[in-house]
Amino acid sequence: MTSYPNGFRECWGDYREEEDLEVASQQLYKHQKSLPKLPVPSLADTCALYLQTVRPLTTDAEFVATKAAVHAFLKGPLGPVLQKRLEARAASRPNSSYLAEWWNTLGYLHVRDPVVFNVSYFFHFSDSVHLAQRSQVGRAASLLVASMAFRNQVASGTRPPETLGKGQTPLCSTAYKYMFNACRIPRRDADSYRIYDPSTHHHVVVMRHNKFFKVHQGPTPLSFLEWTSILTHILDVAGSIESSVGVLSSENRDVWADARTQLLADGNAATLRDIESAVLLLCLDDDAPTSRTDVSRALWHGNGRNRFYDKCIQLVVFGNGKAGLLAEHSMLDGMAMSVYADFILTGLHKQTIDLGDTTLTHAALVARLPAVTPLKVHMSAATLQAIASAERTFDATVAGHDVHVESFFGYGNHAIKSFQCSPDAFVQMAIQLAGRKHWGKSVATYEASQVRVFLHGRTETTRSCSSASHAFANMMVQTSPVDQLSVKVTLGLLLYPYDKPYCFFTAQAGLCRDACNAHVKYMKIAAQSKGVDRHLLGLRLCLQPGESAALFDDPVFARSKYWQISTSHLTHDLFDGWGWGEVVPDGVGIAYSIKKNSVHFNIACRKAIDGQPSVARSFGHLLEESLLEMRHVMETDQALKLTAKL
Repeated sequence: MTSYPNGFRECWGDYREEEDLEVASQQLYKHQKSLPKLPVPSLADTCALYLQTVRPLTTDAEFVATKAAVHAFLKGPLGPVLQKRLEARAASRPNSSYLAEWWNTLGYLHVRDPVVFNVSYFFHFSDSVHLAQRSQVGRAASLLVASMAFRNQVASGTRPPETLGKGQTPLCSTAYKYMFNACRIPRRDADSYRIYDPSTHHHVVVMRHNKFFKVHQGPTPLSFLEWTSILTHILDVAGSIESSVGVLSSENRDVWADARTQLLADGNAATLRDIESAVLLLCLDDDAPTSRTDVSRALWHGNGRNRFYDKCIQLVVFGNGKAGLLAEHSMLDGMAMSVYADFILTGLHKQTIDLGDTTLTHAALVARLPAVTPLKVHMSAATLQAIASAERTFDATVAGHDVHVESFFGYGNHAIKSFQCSPDAFVQMAIQLAGRKHWGKSVATYEASQVRVFLHGRTETTRSCSSASHAFANMMVQTSPVDQLSVKVTLGLLLYPYDKPYCFFTAQAGLCRDACNAHVKYMKIAAQSKGVDRHLLGLRLCLQPGESAALFDDPVFARSKYWQISTSHLTHDLFDGWGWGEVVPDGVGIAYSIKKNSVHFNIACRKAIDGQPSVARSFGHLLEESLLEMRHVMETDQALKLTAKL
């Protein structure tokens, strides 16, 4: 039997502590015991790969110094000692990975920055095609019915586990138990993550006008008609907008921890427990954003008041029926959340979700509706002062951020494949070219790659900036004549010979394919959890007091993981977008989707100062320009090759 002392489990970032909740006889967790462990790459392989990745970011002199530091690390006493320590850590955790606890704590729960802007991510759902689900109430009701169906599969363990490819490779299911009835809990110095017993917590909390309403429901899910009646009632009784306790969750984690302690002292323990233990949170906003950029902005952060950012899942439905979700990132990643989103959106779109009895009379419907309880929040003077401070901080943070959605309809997945390129790699090269134009140089670029083929695997970094991408981007900004019949292109790092009678476009196309192939190669390495970033992190964390390595002190090491471009790719036919914030102050966060005939970018960053144009918008224009130039190059190359055969 599983155990939830006091109705919940307090999680501190070590997946092993909740392992007993994964019942091996349940469908969802049937592969957990047989999943391979996250590998510790060889020191020699990581050192060699690291040198490849930093070359485009260094001068010749810097690269000489970096090679010396890497060689000393590999051949000297410290590198092999750290490797043995890391291997010993991995061996001591047969039911987890060497990285999981470090990643969950140092990367999330110990970080004191606010979760909104810095941790949370959002999905923007496409509008419903079904008339009854296009109003705010109808959309929210349908999403709740579908969400409860998915949640009940997870809670009962009947949800089939994810697999890769043709279903032969299972993925780790650990993430799912942190998805529903879950909430991050602010604490001084280090947060915890709380998951409540799903067998005794079936309620949903709805936010309207900054107020909380608890909808009591039993194990039997409510129908679409029942939810529409309940939500209509909440809209009717919500009244005027009040001071927002939710905005406190947008604060620095230590500040929020102190404010939560004050809320408990004010007599709000039961209310906080109801919010934190809810299956999920539904936010009904007055706002009615229309453009993709405006919806993205409203989902990413909104006005900060009608939210509770610590909840793992917040469904957000606007006054015009547009909708999405905002997710807290600490214990699970976006790919598992996208499975949930796919289930609810596809099921509703294809009408495979059971919406319940649609023939109930009004009287019969009213008779069976569950109770709706407004959750009273007692606010002391100290709490009201904390709320006012949080609102000022939040508004200032919003004023310092920008987001722009660039929807490119010139071509998409279909055309890119005709260029004999990986669509993801091709778009990554467009990002590299845009970055080259924006910064005048190559910069460190991160693409998230999931490694859930391993037990407790989360992500590895694909380093998108390579010598090949550097050569390609440099050549694309050259002003060489386009009528050259034979070229030999030397771009500092690569010698790319052409002795066939093709023009300059052929050289550019060749470098583009080389860069795409290099990217695909690294992605395959990352998917095996043999990239450089997680391994080097583990080695660095194995340092003991008084130990140091020139490799980690080398300025190039810091530069190589200063992610001025942070990216991730997720495409779904029923998503209109998705995104998150930048990871360094002068960087951009780029979430993108590659559809059949279009490519969509969500670009988030800090706002420019001194009246300069928006970096988000200008970078979007550079992405569009780069994609158009790349299509011209690839199509011209194809035409020239066809002509040469005649």
